[in-house]
Amino acid sequence: MSVEGTEAEREAIKTLRERVLNILLPYQDEDYFFKKWLIAYKYDINKAEEMIRGHIKFMKTHGLDKLEENNYVPPKASDYFHTKMLGYDNEGSVVRILHLGASDIRGLTMSLSKMDSIRFATYVLICDGRRQRRERENDTICHKQVYIFDLQGLNWTSIIQRSVVERTFTLLKNYERNHPESLKIVYVINAPSFFNFIHNWLKTVLPESIISKLCLLSKEECPAVLGKHIDLSILPASVGGTMVDQNGDPNCPSLYKMPLNIPVPESLMLYNQFCVLDNDPNAMKTTVECGALFKVPCIVSEPNSNLQWDYQTLNFDICFGLSFRKDEISESKPIMTPRRVDSHRIPESGNFFCEETGIYELIFDNTYSWFTKKDLVYKASVLPPHMNEED
Repeated sequence: MSVEGTEAEREAIKTLRERVLNILLPYQDEDYFFKKWLIAYKYDINKAEEMIRGHIKFMKTHGLDKLEENNYVPPKASDYFHTKMLGYDNEGSVVRILHLGASDIRGLTMSLSKMDSIRFATYVLICDGRRQRRERENDTICHKQVYIFDLQGLNWTSIIQRSVVERTFTLLKNYERNHPESLKIVYVINAPSFFNFIHNWLKTVLPESIISKLCLLSKEECPAVLGKHIDLSILPASVGGTMVDQNGDPNCPSLYKMPLNIPVPESLMLYNQFCVLDNDPNAMKTTVECGALFKVPCIVSEPNSNLQWDYQTLNFDICFGLSFRKDEISESKPIMTPRRVDSHRIPESGNFFCEETGIYELIFDNTYSWFTKKDLVYKASVLPPHMNEED
């Protein structure tokens, strides 16, 4: 797909494509993909290249580039996040509703790890893009998303929880960093009075490129404003559309996988997994001393094997990372730079698809702590390629 522009813009796209052509993921070798990164970084080709390489490394490091290939199944808890792709606006942009007010936001942060949340959000974007390409193959496509946030019923005590604030920040920053210039507009509807506080906080942590695309609407304004861009027949009546459920419910709960306003079940909370890992016969226990670094070597003998890990700490956080070396005498290279993880609150799990054979090391870094040792429970396994295919 060609993107019209000036000769200078076309030349910049050509140059950027040539620099990263050998690492691109599916559906990325199109003009619009490069143009988004160039716009985001003011046509600084070097910076755009750096950020694309970082984006692709992030996707590959966390297996986000192979979600469909590996038959990814979203965690059960994600069913309690009420969201649905509704269709398209008049320019061919995906329109998706997120009924945040009827979702158990706090319960979701306690039942999905940070990486679970990022993985699910990425999967939703991939699915929306795939459906858009299929349904609008012979029609106009705009590679930007339109989101409708329905905040009816949003609870103040839930959203001020530290875990909710941190997870919201993580997801927004991840979207900004890995999907630049992809947001068309966010319509915020049925906002409670305290949303002004949230809006002001977002202004301090997000760039103007996102903040400027937030559009707060009263319920009365919705039909006129949304109707200019979106067919109202695809929107629930609760957000200004004309769609209702068979029983006349304007919230259209039938759109979602689970009933509105029900909490995530206790059985899905991640803190219940503490005893599971602690009692796992395959799990190992150790203490990472103050100022110390603990490494778990994992030998990968077949390319495209899947390295998986689970870990938790007791009472305190720890830094976690991943490195690689070809053999015992080779220098170690970082794959995931160690970052502090609240693994004392929620057990952590992850995986990495190893394209190369060699020694992969899980790094548990306590060098930042001078006075507190960390009790660690962990397990790691390497699944060969044929087992990945079976899964």
